[in-house]
Amino acid sequence: MAGTAPLGSGTAGTATGTGDVGTLSTDYPPAAWVPASSSNYTVSSRESAYPINYIIIHTMQGSYAGSISWFQNPSASVSAHYLLRSSDGAVTQMVRDKDIAWHAGNWTYNTQSIGLEHEGYVNDASWYTDAMYRSSAALTKYLCDKYGIPKDRTRIIGHNQVPGATHTDPGPNWNWTYYMQLVTGSTPPPTWSTVVDNSTTGRFTASANWAVSTYSTQRYGANYHYANPVAASDAAWYKVNIPATASYRVEVWYPANAGYNSATPYVVATTTGNQTVHVDQRANGGQWRSLGTFTLAAGDANVVGVSRWTSGTGYVIADAIRVTRL
Repeated sequence: MAGTAPLGSGTAGTATGTGDVGTLSTDYPPAAWVPASSSNYTVSSRESAYPINYIIIHTMQGSYAGSISWFQNPSASVSAHYLLRSSDGAVTQMVRDKDIAWHAGNWTYNTQSIGLEHEGYVNDASWYTDAMYRSSAALTKYLCDKYGIPKDRTRIIGHNQVPGATHTDPGPNWNWTYYMQLVTGSTPPPTWSTVVDNSTTGRFTASANWAVSTYSTQRYGANYHYANPVAASDAAWYKVNIPATASYRVEVWYPANAGYNSATPYVVATTTGNQTVHVDQRANGGQWRSLGTFTLAAGDANVVGVSRWTSGTGYVIADAIRVTRL
């Protein structure tokens, strides 16, 4: 999350509301303009007063709407120039490029940077959607071209790289390689991608403890499987024929409902063992959600499982998965 006052650092709180999102930004045309409280940034005249030399990447440790509302709160003592939404990559600008947002926890870096806040949490890769990566990269490319910032990792940095930083964002789940490929335009189109639905013949297995439902219109395909949580794995598995040992993006699709599980364990079988990512299936359903990037072994095998072993409450849902080679 962004730092606090110009000379310090801290943790932003939460609030509700998104403000007036009907006004467009004059600095970045695709963005909505919702001004932060004037108590939360320093009015300036960049680039005459200070050069703009850095783009700093943050993770909100909270929601898009909550962060927008918090930056409007005069007591926040924190702000960022741009905020990005996980579900669709929507962008809101809250501090003009010419002004100094309080986001880096380092006054020198605040004066010379533009801060980008991304919805989500550093320990949950599912918030880093492809839509948000692509939207953020387009914004960063635009700003680099506009202000002559080199498109490299010495000038496009994480909050954790700011001297004296006490924050860890954007965290280990942020895919810097993919992000920089998008910024520099060097990302090749996906060479291979496949979708496995819960009804794909020969590709999905689940025990009789898993029932089938058509209740939610957010489902992928005709139906989806659900089961109660239990202190045993009893995973539903998706089988994928991986063409070569390489890096793959794994995404999941599920319908969201307040009665579904708050911490569904998705298990990914990687070359170094199973890795588990927990997803809150009460929200952000009806779309592809990234679990992250993983090295998968070549061959036809169970690659992604949905486990019932969770401390979360509500039905565990198994709907569809998508695997894409990077």
